[in-house]
Amino acid sequence: MSIEKVERAVLSEAEAAARAIVEEARAAQAGELAKFAAEGERAYAAAMEEAKARAQRETIMETGNARHRGRLSVLAAKNKILDGIFHEAAETLSRLEYFEYMRVMALWLTALPAEAGGALHVAPEEVKKFDREFFKGVNSARGEKGQFTGVTGDGEVKGGFILEGADYRFDQTIEHKIQELRESMAGELAGELFRE
Repeated sequence: MSIEKVERAVLSEAEAAARAIVEEARAAQAGELAKFAAEGERAYAAAMEEAKARAQRETIMETGNARHRGRLSVLAAKNKILDGIFHEAAETLSRLEYFEYMRVMALWLTALPAEAGGALHVAPEEVKKFDREFFKGVNSARGEKGQFTGVTGDGEVKGGFILEGADYRFDQTIEHKIQELRESMAGELAGELFRE
């Protein structure tokens, strides 16, 4: 199977998983948002009662503060839902079957610059997965300078790998990849999940 087909298959699976997660999040968001909206409304109503006893200037200020707190509550609920989506995506990646997980790792390695090589830092429990046969397959299309030479267990890595050289560092950990994905997609996902 070509790398392009593998990549398409992995992306297709990831898209299907993402769609399922988004649908699940949509189902969960209604209750969460209603709860936070009700809390926001209670805070707003309490602030209005207090404001009636004060001068007009204080009333305007308190009303604005109450609305702000309500918006912050809703924003906190939305962020909680997004956190759950990305956490589930990271969990899904780390629970992939051995073969699928190593295909993803191979794709990530082959995407690195051709001259970047050296030893990988991986989770201690994953050291055995990155065996000689795996490196032989990944290194076959790389030049001598860009060969991956081995693997080191690193307790800081929970999944994926880090490649460090004298003047470069490529963080390809699942945590880092998910964080990058969240940063690049947060606005888009928020718009999709929280359409009024």
